[in-house]
Amino acid sequence: MGNSTIALQAIMDSVSAIGDLNPIFNNTGGWADEPALTIGNDVMGELISVRFPWKWNRIKIPPFVLTSYQQDYALNVNGLGWLENGRRVDINSTQVPPPDAPVYVVRDLAADSGIGAWPFQVCWFHNRDLEQNLWPGPNQKYTNPLGATTPPVNPFTNLLDPSGNILVLTTWGVTGSVEPDAGEDAVPGTTVQDGTVEWTVADPDAQGIRVRPRPSQTGTVWLMRLYGQRKAPIFTNLQQKIEPIPDDYSKWFRDGCVAYAHRYSTNPQVQARFDNKKRDWIAAVEGAAKQGDREDESKGFFPDRNIMAPGIWGDSGPHPYRWGGR
Repeated sequence: MGNSTIALQAIMDSVSAIGDLNPIFNNTGGWADEPALTIGNDVMGELISVRFPWKWNRIKIPPFVLTSYQQDYALNVNGLGWLENGRRVDINSTQVPPPDAPVYVVRDLAADSGIGAWPFQVCWFHNRDLEQNLWPGPNQKYTNPLGATTPPVNPFTNLLDPSGNILVLTTWGVTGSVEPDAGEDAVPGTTVQDGTVEWTVADPDAQGIRVRPRPSQTGTVWLMRLYGQRKAPIFTNLQQKIEPIPDDYSKWFRDGCVAYAHRYSTNPQVQARFDNKKRDWIAAVEGAAKQGDREDESKGFFPDRNIMAPGIWGDSGPHPYRWGGR
């Protein structure tokens, strides 16, 4: 079940009941889709933006295990606007709960050859922009790292097949004698058998993750747990729900539609009120965001270089610099 039970049509019906705004929506053909759809998309884009990281708009990225020497991980994540935070978990530890540490979200990471025991930076890319690998060859073993006493040395887990499809490992096993190929223009989600290994075609326009540094060949098996904010959805018809906005926040969406409706009025006096209406609405939404975000922050401060003399900084332990402490 989604957050919302309210359709965009219901919001626009209430906005159109305002006398000065009624002519914007009413025409001889009845209730038109425009400019209602444009107004709805304008307001949704404002509400779901970096300045308003709503908890109800948060998404959990499917957890994935890091592979030795592999920096890029193609995923079938769609609609991610930006990453908020995340943690790396020592998934095979016998401790309860298993040890973990925060990872630092950055805007961009270059593909590089750096290797380390503590991957501490992550960023997202579209799968088509990630580095893809070649098939490792026949009779190559992919061992499930979950529960392993020592990290297995696996080949890379996302490949580019001969037809240009991105393949992501979905079943552990031993590769067959023929290179897997999903064929031209394979549909994302299509599975390809490769001996006892199974691959799944990833959408090149979906989103995946790059980590830094690359995990070492021996050491901890890290499970990545990341969280982000959705992109603003696009309204294509008035019967769509105002998802992901929950019903108890619909007032702020409706008020935004009232403000933006002034922008599309053909009456100069009504249109002239738009800037003030939008400014007042943004201020009210900021107040609503603060009302729903009254908890103290848990982040702390960590030095990124020596205090007494210049030095090279790096992640020397499980807690990366410049990110939240405990």
